[in-house]
Amino acid sequence: MKISKDVYFKIFEKNFDYKIIETEMGEAIQMPPADAFIYSCVTGAGYLENPIYPFTPKGLLKLFYNAFDYKFVTGIFDNTTLKNTPLILSQAKEYLFTQTKYVVPVEFVYEGELTDYLRRQFSSITNPQDYIIQRIEMRKIGNGMEPFLEFLAAEYFKNRGYIVENQIPLAHSVGSPDFGAYSLDKVTKSLNSFGFLPGCGFHIIELAMIRLNRHLGNQGHNTGNHLVVGEAKTNSRTMTRQLEKYLDTGLFDIGFEIHPAKTKPATDYFGLITLGADFELKIIPPEKQYEPSHRLSKVDYVKWLTNYMKFYLLANLTNDELSEFYYELNNSRISSQADIVRFVAKMDVETLLNRIGVL
Repeated sequence: MKISKDVYFKIFEKNFDYKIIETEMGEAIQMPPADAFIYSCVTGAGYLENPIYPFTPKGLLKLFYNAFDYKFVTGIFDNTTLKNTPLILSQAKEYLFTQTKYVVPVEFVYEGELTDYLRRQFSSITNPQDYIIQRIEMRKIGNGMEPFLEFLAAEYFKNRGYIVENQIPLAHSVGSPDFGAYSLDKVTKSLNSFGFLPGCGFHIIELAMIRLNRHLGNQGHNTGNHLVVGEAKTNSRTMTRQLEKYLDTGLFDIGFEIHPAKTKPATDYFGLITLGADFELKIIPPEKQYEPSHRLSKVDYVKWLTNYMKFYLLANLTNDELSEFYYELNNSRISSQADIVRFVAKMDVETLLNRIGVL
């Protein structure tokens, strides 16, 4: 199944509660601003603040390249300074978290064709920044819709109580998995004890959005530490080698192929996330457990993931608030990335949540 504009709407109609409405740009998916921000982060769909380069936060809210490592990449942090947090982005682009947003799928063959179309629309519609453009690149095999598949996988597991993420940091020698889902007891209990509204799971970036959104889902459906990894393809049906690399680390309990047209997994130790003939998301679990060729420490990985999530919580602060918070607990000023890493590693989740709660 190729994801065209028509199929895109049918997928939303079958799997989500978002309204499909008629807008100045034609049919669109109507989303609350916080949901739309996550959608843009995952898929790269851009806000029409500029017809040549629509803005997307995708890639801006990164922390680390590799698991088990605490070396910042330029993203949420730039050295010791908070840079691309949802709060800071919202101050520079006030439209991000105000007013309803409209996701418009646009089919095109060449970039010039898309740019011409967006220029015409930009000059004629009201509040163009409230429209988010989902690119459907017709000249590409699979229409360039792999990030949209990552979104579908994330929403499925999020609705089952997992903390989800796409393009997850792992290791240079292994690659970056397209999708991850984490059930972590320690993080869950802390978030629940803080009193977030009951619901489902959440995208990891939402941890940095508490100050703007004020609630998360309640991860109440899973117990223990259960970790899922996935690889998405639209232009190929072969994911075996890459997915086995991820599972060979011994860090994940289950691996999923994510493909819109496959009907069964490549092996009996893979699961499959696909679309049925009726456009409903279909999940086929693996029939047996994968046996890794070598194992990294899952205990250490869960510890790193917990710290990783604390950095996203820290991103609710302004730079002045971070400096003040650090000084209160250390009686000194931040002078290096290592200072921030030590600060976060020794702090429990509850301390961070309590700090965010009084902002």
